Parts: sequence; structure tokens; C-alpha cells
Amino acid sequence: MTSPSMSGLLTHVLVLMLTLNAWTALAHEELNMDQNVAMVEGRQATMDVDCTGYSFEDLFEYDFALFGLTVLDDWATGEMFATAWVNESNAAIVRDNLDGLFEGISDNGYISTDERDAIRSIGPSCIADMDTRLAMDEGAPHDGEGGINRFQFVEEGIGLDEVNLVPLDHEGVRTCQTFGSTSGCKEVPTTATDNLEITLDVADGETNNVRWDQLPNSGASNFTLSMNITNMSNAALVVTFPALSGLRLVDFRILDNAPTTGDNCDHIDDPSFTYLADGRLTITQLVNFDRTLWDLECHMFMDFTTQAPLNNAAPGWTEAAPENGTVIGTAGAGTTLISAGTTASTWGEDEDGWQLMCEFDQPDWTVTSNVLGDLFVNQPTTSSGANGTCQLVDPLGAVNENDTRTWTFGTLFTATGNVADDGMGGTVELTGTGLLDAATVQLQAVQGQRTGALTETASLNGGEAVNITFAISGFQPGVFTISVRAQATGMLPLSASLDLGLVKPNSLPVLVVQPNFYGENATWSDNLQRFTLSGTVSDADLEPVSLRLSLCGADYTDFTVDGINWAIDVSTAICVANALEVTQVTLTATDDSGGVTALTASVNAPEVEEPAGVPEPAPADEEDSLPFLSIHLVLACLGAALMLRRTGEE
Repeated sequence: MTSPSMSGLLTHVLVLMLTLNAWTALAHEELNMDQNVAMVEGRQATMDVDCTGYSFEDLFEYDFALFGLTVLDDWATGEMFATAWVNESNAAIVRDNLDGLFEGISDNGYISTDERDAIRSIGPSCIADMDTRLAMDEGAPHDGEGGINRFQFVEEGIGLDEVNLVPLDHEGVRTCQTFGSTSGCKEVPTTATDNLEITLDVADGETNNVRWDQLPNSGASNFTLSMNITNMSNAALVVTFPALSGLRLVDFRILDNAPTTGDNCDHIDDPSFTYLADGRLTITQLVNFDRTLWDLECHMFMDFTTQAPLNNAAPGWTEAAPENGTVIGTAGAGTTLISAGTTASTWGEDEDGWQLMCEFDQPDWTVTSNVLGDLFVNQPTTSSGANGTCQLVDPLGAVNENDTRTWTFGTLFTATGNVADDGMGGTVELTGTGLLDAATVQLQAVQGQRTGALTETASLNGGEAVNITFAISGFQPGVFTISVRAQATGMLPLSASLDLGLVKPNSLPVLVVQPNFYGENATWSDNLQRFTLSGTVSDADLEPVSLRLSLCGADYTDFTVDGINWAIDVSTAICVANALEVTQVTLTATDDSGGVTALTASVNAPEVEEPAGVPEPAPADEEDSLPFLSIHLVLACLGAALMLRRTGEE
């Protein structure tokens, strides 16, 4: 005999197995994939997935995607990451497509957290079969002929995740309606246009997620990196190689299949490249492919070498580079962005690329760059300013010792902040350090993807202080930062993020019971065994709110919610069973931050009126057959008799 708790557990496991098995089978049917899933009317399917021949683009149609590859020191494994941003109408399409994979299970026009978790679980095994599109071969430059050393995904190294696939702050969020849903499951309409992200990364505890045949000479001789960029619409590929003396890009070309339509890949520009502070070479390739050109195929080839050119000229400054004496302001100790890569790349010119090298007159100051070529200054806590003398160096070490630029680096202001009592905004106080006589500043509150309104421009003069108010309406309870932008004559524009320890407080939900036509909270059934309550619930922070009703020691959560409106139908059976009187209920609204609003509402059942009775006739006197006369009739008769007697006497 199975206990109730064990029976429930077995039921849950069975539902989960059916859900995952159905997802596995139907996902491949939706994508027209071959699969090794045996499913014959009730027989359990395996979780093996075959996505051979498919790419990332076959699963997700994105607005923009960033693909990154870091080649590890063994030249045989790598770390690959990808982030696909899906916005507005495309986001609704992706949600609908993913929900459609669960046909017959939960394809109800809603995408749920259960479906999201299933995708996370099964995704890596599917991606492991996919084509990475990348290959790397050592030797003379090639155009794809011969044996190709293709990259392969490593299943155990794949981490798959998403951001906002199920936006829990959506106005249509509700408790999952599908039978067998897990506790706490939430779902939103697939028509939701909230932006979402899909991410691929290295799984926790793993060192790589792609591999290939090791290059015989570990990159120290000529090699070619190739990639199939067909159907990669609006994407960027960033590849970072291990530090290798003299490694440089010597040639780049795009080849297509020359379809009869006449379409070609001539619009793809050459890649950009930069050298990181540790000497690693980073290549960035932008791709913009029209996915409606079904007959067109495009392949990219990059040739690399470590051989020094016959004539290697030193890099030189351009007119776009900051002049001597330029001030580069910071927001204090830590890392501050000097210039975005698209701008910084125009500061110098060299056929083989260049790297910015700076010597400071104060210890522990450094300048670094990232894979996008963005330049940063790293400021120690022990110093508020320093002068840096900078020069350009190419990857082969060529430098013009006499062509340097000296810039002044330093803290532009200090900052403190507070949040207003109403939680809808706050104030930041900026105090100038005297680095410049005058500057203009603007602020903006930032919380994840949420941003507050940009403040009006304020003036920061010398060492004076200025107070700037900001807005955080629409933010959820929790921490947020302040983005600051500053400009001044003779200074590079400053853009920095300030962590001032600011926290938006939680606003409690507003819960209201709506009386019925008769002014009563509860509307009772005719047999007085059930009653209905309705009302509204809202949250100023736009957080999801869960509802609970307590009656006679029992809790009820099966509310029907439509926007801010709610209703619940409650049985009084538990009260009757325990001989308890039904007089009031307790309603509780809890938001995602744990804020609780509770209220008590009277639900007294209406009183039942006894039906009006009919008077029983008086019993007859056994000694007198005359009916019993009322006292009024007797008095009336007596009065009449007296009148008649008096008339007779007259």
C-alpha cells in the first residue's frame, strides 16, 4: 500500500518524466531534426538529443548576438561564450516558438518557469551536436580545401542560461495552470514583448566548452582561422589568442558560393584588432547578413603569422588622439573607462595594430584594454592624481621613443547619495576636487536593464558641491547604481558608474476588498455553503504579488487574477466540519521582495428569516356550540344592545 505522500511524489515524477520526454520528442519535430528518441505510445523515451548540422541561429532568431572565443594556452581547447539579445516583437516570437515545443503538455499560449528549466536542462546536449561554424588549421593560407580542423562543443562544459525569458514583473504573470506544474511555477503570455537574452558560457567547474585538434606548432607558425558566417545577421565575433610574440593578422578574405541570384558577401568589412595589456591579440569581426538570401553562403578566412615583416614602421598618433596636457578625469579609485574602443582605435595608426603603453609619475597607476579595444585607467586608493606619459607600440615592438603624449589623470569629484522617503527618487551630492575649474555633469539611476530619467545638466565648479536629484520610479526594491557623465574643456568626456550603496525600499502591496451591490464583502450561494470575494491588488514597484486567504485555520490560494482584479470562491466545509462560525477571513498579499499586506474582512452569512405563521383557530367550548367571540366583538355587541334598549325605553 502506497502512502499518500509517496503517491504524490510518484505522480510528480511521472508528470515530470512525461513533460521532459514530450519536450525532447516534440522539440526535434518542431526543428525537423533527426533524433534517437524512442517513443511508441507510452514507452518511455530517452533523453538523447541529436542536433547534428544545426547552429545557434537555427534555434534563436536574434536582434544582435555577441560571440566570443578565447583560445587557451594549449591551442587545443577554448572558452566560447555567446549572448543573443532578442527584443520586442522578436521576443514574443521566441517565447511562442519555445512554448510550441511543449505541444500537448503545456502549449497554452503561456511560457512558464517549468518550461524554461526544461530548456536549460536539455539544451547542452543539443548544443553539443551543433556545428560551431569555426575551424583552425596550421600551414599555408587556405580557402577551405582539404581536411578542416573543426571546433567541437564539449557537452559537459556547456552552460546555457537566459535572462527574462519569463519576465516575472509582466502584468500578465500568473500561477501555472498546467497539471503537474511545480510549486511556485509562474507563467506569462507568449505575446509578452519584454526583451530577453539567451547566453552560452562555460559551465561551472569546467575549464573549456570547445576543442579541436591541437595545432602542431601551437600557433608559432602560419595558421588560418575560418568561419561559416551564413545567416549570421547582425552579430560580432571576438577571438582572443594566447600571448605569442609577433602574432599578427596578415590577410582577410570573404568567399561566397556565387549563387545564380548574383548575391554576394562583398559588404562584409575587414576585422579590427587590438593587443591587450598582457600581449594577447584580439580580433573583432562584425557580420551583417540578410537572412532572406536563402541561396547565399558566406565563409570568412583570417590568416595569421609570427614572421616579422621586412619593413616594420613604428605606429604614429593621429589627429584624433588627445593632445598633450589633456585631463582624463576619474570617479575615484578603481577602474574608469577612458575611451570606447571605436574611438580609441582612431588615436593611432599602424599596419600591424598598436598598443597604448603609459608610464606614470605615481605608483600603481596602469592603463589597460579589453577585447573590444576599450581603454581603462586603473587608479590606486593611495593616489588621487598622476601624470602619465604614453606612447604607441606595435605587436613587433616597434615604437617611436620621441613621439609621446603626456596626460593628467585624476579624481574629478567625490560623491554621496540618499534615497527619498517616498522611494521614488533621491539626491546625489557631487563635490569637485579642484582638478578643473568647471565641468558639466548629468546623472542617471541604473538597476540592471532599468534606467531612470537622465537628469538636467548641472555645473560643477572647482571645489564646490552641487546636489542633483534623480528618479527611480519603475525600479524594483533593491540596490542600484548611479551613472555619471561629465564634460569639460580640455578633458576627455567622463562616463562612470558610482556605487553609493543606495537601495530602493520596498513598497507594500495595496490590497482592497470590493463590496457587492448590497455593500457586503461576501456574496453567498443560495445554500450558504460557499461565498465569493473579489477586489483589487497592486504593487507600486510592479513586482508580482501572491495572494492567500485564511478561513477556519485553512489557507486558500486558488485566486483568479486578471490584471489588478482578483476573485476567489471559498467553501465553508472546513468550518462546518469543525463546528466553527464563519464571521471573517484574513487576506494576505505578498510581493516578490517579501513585503506583506494583510487585512481582515467580515463575511457573515445572511440571517435566515422564519416564514410568517397562520393563527390557529380557538378550540370550541364543549358546552356551547357558539363560536368564541373576541372581546372586541363582545363589547361591540354589548354596546349595540344597550343602544337598542335605550331606544325602546324612549
